[in-house]
Formats: sequence, structure tokens, C-alpha cells
Amino acid sequence: MARTKKILITTESQEHFILRTFGREHAFGYCPKCDRETEMLTVDQAVSLCEVKTAEAVRLAEAGKIHSVETDSGHLLFCKVSATDWEEETRNRNV
Repeated sequence: MARTKKILITTESQEHFILRTFGREHAFGYCPKCDRETEMLTVDQAVSLCEVKTAEAVRLAEAGKIHSVETDSGHLLFCKVSATDWEEETRNRNV
């Protein structure tokens, strides 16, 4: 009777988020869901663009309707492409 061995391999990975800023208005970073570099918005900027309350913006991010990234320091950044798409889609439904 042949004996088989089981080998358990574990790996660790680290993810780095690089944010490039231009002045105080624009910041660019990689959106993993869009798979490209996009403008990243602060919570305040996303709330203004989408015309929703802060809690609603966070819920949209948690639901995956607006792409977001949380930095190591705990800041939540929103992908402008997905926020703009969501805002336009919502506006078209209300027309």
C-alpha cells in the first residue's frame, strides 16, 4: 500500500498603494477593480460628486457599486471612474 504525503504551503503577500498627487486637488492611484490608474477621490469629493451623504457613499463602496481603496493609514479613497459611472446611471434612472 503506497503512502501519500500532504504538504501545506502558506504564502504571505503585501500590497502597496501608491498615490500620486498634483497640487491639492487631484490624486491618482491604481484601482484594482478597474485594473488601471484613475483619479482617486476623498470621501468629501465622492460625496459631492455623487450627491449622497457620507454614510451612503461608504455603503456604496462596501456593496462594490463604487470602487474604493483603504490606505494603510485608514483613509478611504474612491475611484472617480466608478463614482462618475454610478452618478450618471443614477441620474438616467431618475429622468
